[in-house]
Amino acid sequence: MPPTRRSDSILRRLSLTIWGLFLALIVLLLGLGYLAMRAAADRLVPAIAGHTVSLRAAGSQALFLQAEQSVRRLHKELLRRLAMADPQAASARFEHLFARSPDGLWRLRPQWLDPEHAPTLYLHAPATGPDDSTKLRAVVAYDLLREQGPALSPPFYSVYMDFVEDGLLVYSRGRNLAASATASYTNRDYPTMRGSDPRRNPTRRLFWTPVYFDREANIWMASVIQPLDWQGRWGGTVGHDLSVQTLLQQGASQDQIGGLTVILSGSGDLIAHPQLQRRIAHAQGQLAIARLGDPDLAQALATVTAAGTEHGARRSPDGRLWVAWAKIQGPGWYQVYLLPQARIDRLLALGLLALLGIGILALLPALWWLRRQIARLIAQPLRRLTRAADEVSEGLTPNPLAMSGDDELSRLGQAFDEMVEELSAQRALQQAHAQALQTEIDERRDYMQRLQEERTRLHTLLQAMRQGIVFVDASHRVVYCNQAFLDLWGFSGPEQLIGRLTTEGTAAVVPLLADPQALLERLKASIEHPLDPAHFEIPLKDGRIITHDAYPLQDAKGQHIGRLWVQEDVTHDRQVAEQLTRLAEQDPLTRLLNRRRFEEDLDACCREAEQRPTEFALLFFDLDEFKYVNDTYGHRAGDALLTRIAQQVQLLIRAGDRLYRLGGDEFAVLMPQASVHEATQLADRLVRRISQIPLEVPDQTLRLTASLGIAHFPTHATGAQDLVAHADIAMYQAKHSGKNRWSIYRPDHDASRAMATRLGWNDRIAHALEHDLLRLHFQGIYRARDGHLEHLEALLRMEDPAHPGVLILPSEFILHAEKSGKILDIDRWVLRTAIALLGRHPHLPALAVNVSGRSLDDPDLPDFIVGQLKARHVAPQRLLVELTETAAVSDMGDAARFIAALRRAGCLICLDDFGAGFASFAYLKHLRADILKIDGMFIRDLPQDLDNQVFVRTIIDVARGMGIRTVAEFVEDGKTLLMLREMGVDMVQGYHLDRPKADHPALHPPPFRLEG
Repeated sequence: MPPTRRSDSILRRLSLTIWGLFLALIVLLLGLGYLAMRAAADRLVPAIAGHTVSLRAAGSQALFLQAEQSVRRLHKELLRRLAMADPQAASARFEHLFARSPDGLWRLRPQWLDPEHAPTLYLHAPATGPDDSTKLRAVVAYDLLREQGPALSPPFYSVYMDFVEDGLLVYSRGRNLAASATASYTNRDYPTMRGSDPRRNPTRRLFWTPVYFDREANIWMASVIQPLDWQGRWGGTVGHDLSVQTLLQQGASQDQIGGLTVILSGSGDLIAHPQLQRRIAHAQGQLAIARLGDPDLAQALATVTAAGTEHGARRSPDGRLWVAWAKIQGPGWYQVYLLPQARIDRLLALGLLALLGIGILALLPALWWLRRQIARLIAQPLRRLTRAADEVSEGLTPNPLAMSGDDELSRLGQAFDEMVEELSAQRALQQAHAQALQTEIDERRDYMQRLQEERTRLHTLLQAMRQGIVFVDASHRVVYCNQAFLDLWGFSGPEQLIGRLTTEGTAAVVPLLADPQALLERLKASIEHPLDPAHFEIPLKDGRIITHDAYPLQDAKGQHIGRLWVQEDVTHDRQVAEQLTRLAEQDPLTRLLNRRRFEEDLDACCREAEQRPTEFALLFFDLDEFKYVNDTYGHRAGDALLTRIAQQVQLLIRAGDRLYRLGGDEFAVLMPQASVHEATQLADRLVRRISQIPLEVPDQTLRLTASLGIAHFPTHATGAQDLVAHADIAMYQAKHSGKNRWSIYRPDHDASRAMATRLGWNDRIAHALEHDLLRLHFQGIYRARDGHLEHLEALLRMEDPAHPGVLILPSEFILHAEKSGKILDIDRWVLRTAIALLGRHPHLPALAVNVSGRSLDDPDLPDFIVGQLKARHVAPQRLLVELTETAAVSDMGDAARFIAALRRAGCLICLDDFGAGFASFAYLKHLRADILKIDGMFIRDLPQDLDNQVFVRTIIDVARGMGIRTVAEFVEDGKTLLMLREMGVDMVQGYHLDRPKADHPALHPPPFRLEG
């Protein structure tokens, strides 16, 4: 049968190949292995043995080197102390420490005996005692060994000093070695003394004694000795006894392969041997190798001696041994390792046997591999065919057999694969159809799950919204409403609306509506035009206002599916907006219209006059000597007077006239459709009525007068600015005429007097700058929460040249300085002086300096400030530049550039008098200030004024939201301070905290903290 013969042929060829390869590998392995092991042994044995011996020798010699260093250190220290010692004091101390014993020896007195911490002594000397030299060495050595002896630790057994006078001072922890000495005991024959004798040791070198066995201590020892020469003669020795018991035990051993480790002395004596320790002990540690008759030790000694090196490894002269040695520094011993060559040969033989065993064992995997080949070629294909046929018979689809050979089994497997492939194709079509159905089911399930998650998120979002949300379908039925909508209209639950028509829901809330008919008409229009958005407001009877927005909804195809209603209660927002608008146009103290509203109304009157001929009058008045009231009786008295005057004047003006407070004690009356005669009549009534208003102050009643100026349009001016200027001039004309009167603008009195006043102030200001009459006072700005001083504000004063010592406040000369341009020089003087002050006082906190609006036009001022800071070595953050809000807003471009330049330099920016113009809130994001100082008119009467409280709280909240810190000025009582703290203001300033002064306490260290 051909297939069988072919199979037999494959098996035979495979078997012959395996056996031939196996035998060749065995022979080659044995030959190469022996050569490799022989070469390796010749290289590795000396290297490993030499390295091992060197390591052991290095470990041993560290101990001896440590002992030598210790002896040299003690010898040096003893000589140093002997040179410095006082002989007389040493003699007295000797008598104090030592005494003659009954046996004639001098010993340590019993009361000083402490073997644990101090040395002991025995000394041969006559009854009269040792000589002075011996006493001095005994005392100095005693103190030295008592001080440093206890620091010694094993393997040091003892430290001592021998005396040539036949004595010994020795310290060994816990042992009184001098106690056993007798009158016949002597140290003159000690090896230590013999080796130190100048006749035997003329070079005075340090030396080691031979190893000896101390029977009392029952340990092996060696001693390191340094001769002690003092005052030109030999005085004794300094030495250590060193325990070498462990060293000898570790240095002599025999390993498992027959190697032997021993220690030899430099003269050829055996120091340590694992089997000869007893004989070495009998020979007092100096057993001569020549007397042993041991050929291996003799060969080792010959090898080391012939080499003449401190370490090495080589064969012995007779070739029987490998010898490795390394010198142990200190005593001059040798660590020697002996390994017989016969041991190495036996190891090589064992290696060859191991290689042979490995070769034989290699036959097993070869036979296993042969069996695997037969299984792969014949047994496995038959099993695969059988298993595949069984799977087909059971209705399963077997894996392809993939038999690519040309034998009968392979061809049978290929035919079987073709049959299975046809069956698989039919089953694959069925499975693909089933899989497609399952995939579609899974996708729909996932889509429904995502849709449910989106619905949950949308429902949660709508429920969390503050606005009322309603969805109405195309048939105008409510399909959804959130909780905010239910709360807005007072419905108890969604069941009252869901599924009902919008008209039914509207009917339920009709009793709440202020105008039900209007709402019904708007909803009807929304139904008629469902695609148009809608927006309107719904007023309620209780005063609330609901905004209604409706948006059409369309599906993906653009079909109308309903509407979205969004409703919100805007009542509070409207109230806040109205209140803010009122605050923006109203003076917070008098409740009169403010300067901003005055400017708007005056511009409106002028625009109206351009369109049709009309006339109107403008009245300006202020209070005579009002500053005296403020300075003498305080701002509260001044505020009360202003409020009283505003009330009285409001009663005198016509119904169409408007009264304004422009700031401070300045007021204006705008009289639309008024002639000059009507204006003069009102002016006369106002002046007389103001003079009759009493002001109650402690112990008296005051009455102030007013000076009033009249300007008529178009008689005196055809523009708003000219009209205001002429009314102001007319007011000053009345004041110069004696006060308590009114005056109509007269052009012939304007220029001469104004020029005289201006020139007079210009001269006074120039004189003050030239003669250094400007002064700085300082007022503290404190942290509101804890009263800690945050920084100082520099306030300008001018000394009156005509009255030395009298200071003029800036309110009297700054306006003239601004008009003349002198304000630029004043600003530079203030900045230069303030920065110099910061440079002289490094402990001083930051300093705030006011800069006028005119200086914002000076492009060189930022560079001037930076130069002054660098010249005085002042950190830029210690300078805080204050700009008034009105100056900054009046020219936003210059202000923004000025602020940006200073911020780049590192200075801080404060916006002063904030709130004087409410519209400036919008400019904060452009001005980039670090600090806002709230205008004092909102602070003075804060606890009693609810509108001011709302305004101040708004400023603080807006500033905090923008990261800007706030300062409240004019804090004049504790109640105002507490309220500002509750509102969250950052810093406070005012007379309640401290008053401006030239010599402020903060100028003197340490910085202080305001309590309260």
